[in-house]
This record gives sequence, C-alpha cells and structure tokens, in this order.
Amino acid sequence: MEKKTIICIDRDGTLIYDDKYHLGKTNNWRGKVKILPGVIGGIKKLQKLPNTRVYMITNQPGVIIKDFKLLTDKQAHDVCKYIVSLLGKKGAHLDGYFFCAHASPAYVKKRSKYTFDKKKVCNCVCIKPRLGMVFNALKKEGIKRKDARVYVIGDRASDVQTGVNSKGQGVYVPFKGESSEINKVKKLKRKYGKKVFVGRSFLDAVRFVLKEEKR
Repeated sequence: MEKKTIICIDRDGTLIYDDKYHLGKTNNWRGKVKILPGVIGGIKKLQKLPNTRVYMITNQPGVIIKDFKLLTDKQAHDVCKYIVSLLGKKGAHLDGYFFCAHASPAYVKKRSKYTFDKKKVCNCVCIKPRLGMVFNALKKEGIKRKDARVYVIGDRASDVQTGVNSKGQGVYVPFKGESSEINKVKKLKRKYGKKVFVGRSFLDAVRFVLKEEKR
C-alpha cells in the first residue's frame, strides 16, 4: 500500500494572524481574519504533492471560557469553516479541519481572570501536543498511522512536539506574536534533531516538506 502524506497545519499564528482575540467571541470576528504572508502560495504548492491531504488543526480553549458568551461550539465551527472557505476561494484548498474545545488545568491556572466551564477542563487527548486531531485526520482518510507520513506545521513548540509525538516531522514557523516560542523550539531541535525543522517563514516550511517528499 502506497503511503499517504498527512500535513496538519495550525490555525492562529500560522495560517492567520493571531492577536489573542479568540475569534468568534464577538459578532464582528470575520473582519479580524487576516491570512498570513506565504500561506496561499504555500498551500497551493502542497496541493500538488501526490497522495497528500492537508488539514487545519487548532486548540480552541476559548470555547469553554464562560465570559465569551458568543463563542459556542457552533460559533467555533463557523469560524473554522469560514477560514477554510476563504482560503479555498483564493485557490488554497484544505481537506478539512479539527479543533479541540477543551483546556488543560495548566492553561486554566495561568488565566485566572477568566471563568471556565470546569466540566471541559481536562488533559484531553486532542489538546496539542497530544495526537487526537492528527488521528482524526488519519481516521477521516481511512488509514492507520503506519500507512502515513505526517507533518505538523505551527508557530508554537506544542505544534512541533505534536509532529514529533506522531513519529513524523515537527515543522516550526515563527510568528512575531509568539517570539518566546523560539527558545522552546530550539530545545526540541537539540533533543530530537532531524525530527524538528526550524523554518524562517511559512514558505520555508513548505519548501522543507517538498524536499522531504522528493526523497
């Protein structure tokens, strides 16, 4: 059986601008969606790879913040669908998306100013760097992990760790709003070596994937 390539890309700070706004918490969220440089061209390049599927995966703990009355599960889906549609209209097709609407106890502890739905505070299997969303993508494609090459692209160390945890590649794309992440990623690079790629931009990350796939 020929292996499939599964590319999972983070949303906020990787595909679109992230200003810690929690898209969907207000009615005017659509006007705040800004696609980052290189994303359209990069996804178009990934589309040309044979036997490849590209998914958006994103942690969305804002869904369980009670202060955000409008940011329901449905609203979070509407945001993701809108972003996928917006990219698609520009010729950058994604094969789907998955989001995790949970928050870890560690995440909640650092954000005492918010009130969380305690029933959804947990170490869920879908919170990156755990692999729930990667396996959702594999399940949708009807394949097992051993039958796929996996890449996870994102602007945080948790994205890179997700790629490593999946026994695939963790690919780092810097975002200026997450400059503190680079030191964490460098530590992962020292620990995991070739399993981690530290890029300079989204297109740089795409070039790495294309090079790996030609091997």
